[in-house]
Amino acid sequence: MSKTIEPRSLEASPLRSVRFSASDGTIQAAVTSGLLLVAFWPILVSMCGSWFDEKAYMDHGILVAPAAAYMVWTDRRKLMGIPRQPSAWGVFLIFLGAMQALLGIAAQWIWVSRMAFLLSLVGAIAALYGLRMVRALAYPLCTLILMVAPPTFVYERLTLSLQLLASRLGEIGLEAAGYSVVREGNILEMVGTKLSVVEACSGIRSLISILFMCTLYNYFFVRGFLMKTLILVMAAPVAILGNAGRIFATGIVSQHNRELVHGAAHDTFGYVSVVIAAAGCVMLHLIMLYIQKVWRSRHV
Repeated sequence: MSKTIEPRSLEASPLRSVRFSASDGTIQAAVTSGLLLVAFWPILVSMCGSWFDEKAYMDHGILVAPAAAYMVWTDRRKLMGIPRQPSAWGVFLIFLGAMQALLGIAAQWIWVSRMAFLLSLVGAIAALYGLRMVRALAYPLCTLILMVAPPTFVYERLTLSLQLLASRLGEIGLEAAGYSVVREGNILEMVGTKLSVVEACSGIRSLISILFMCTLYNYFFVRGFLMKTLILVMAAPVAILGNAGRIFATGIVSQHNRELVHGAAHDTFGYVSVVIAAAGCVMLHLIMLYIQKVWRSRHV
């Protein structure tokens, strides 16, 4: 009995989509994470050491990674719904990060080598899960930048500028309160005492810490790209005003009890100024919400 053989269709069949099981993805992510840790271990150890260096002003650094991980955890359901589409760009970014790390080590540019780890991390996510996953994780990934101490030349320029600005604002505040002040650079001379606005009192430490707190506050409580951007931008002037207030309070206290401008009391002023500045950022957000509400009520 003869069989009729139908001619095969000349039309090309569609490519089958590659499917990955959850276990495969977990194993690949674990292996890739382990390789990244091994490859960047000396750089990571150096970066962690900067968090405990008083001159680096990176006290908040130890909290950055857990905060970013918590951001990812809160969005886990949304992230699990993103289909896996591994991208070749991820491999390229990993290679670029490796080259950047070698360049940073050879040139002894610590900031470049530390940022190379974040670049390779982005590349690993793109290689395993795709660019859509990278876009979904953009905010937590950008938050990780705050655990890397800025380049030295940025610190030097910012510190000097903030020292002079804080000294000038402190002088203006004390004179407005009726105190006699003579300023020479970053030194304020008052009756019976001399206040020196040193690097640690310049505001650079509070600026970075407040920027980190505003980043967390933005993610969990602020809606809208414009409002988030405004709060991050206003973190700098709020930190500067908070530090100027610290100098103002220190100057007044020095006229009544000079012992309070040194030691633990002086450090307490610093922590209080950071808390007040952070509260100022929250108050700024509430004011913007009120303005937004009033504007909408008048234009609806």
